[in-house]
Amino acid sequence: MAADLILIASPTNDHGDRIAHAMTPLSNYAFVFAHALDAAIQIASTLQPDLVIAALAGIDGVTLCERLRLVPETRTSRLLLLIERAQLNEARTAGANTVVIQPAAAMLVALEAKKTLERLERRTPWVPDRRTVFRGGRRLTDMGVG
Repeated sequence: MAADLILIASPTNDHGDRIAHAMTPLSNYAFVFAHALDAAIQIASTLQPDLVIAALAGIDGVTLCERLRLVPETRTSRLLLLIERAQLNEARTAGANTVVIQPAAAMLVALEAKKTLERLERRTPWVPDRRTVFRGGRRLTDMGVG
């Protein structure tokens, strides 16, 4: 079985190492680390990881998710966003598959990452859900009932 490639974008070595250390016993993973927004985007577009854990400080994690969704090579990558509670509104439009609010234990982040990798994604942020798109026909509001 091939190892899943995981990019951990975190501001410090210590934070990324704690997440990687917690994930190691769960399955067979290979890790790549980035400490800045531009480096994470470059690594993600080059290596195309199975999962990107965006744990950058401030709004950089949300920006990373938004920019990865715009790049064709990384559009289908799974994204786990670690944010502070203050950035929760911005996280709604980031396009992340999973959002974890900080402070969170490294084991919780590892379990959410494992679940994100194993989960079958039926809907995607860049393809509209069939329930929200009008596909023709007549709606009850168009018929002038009453």
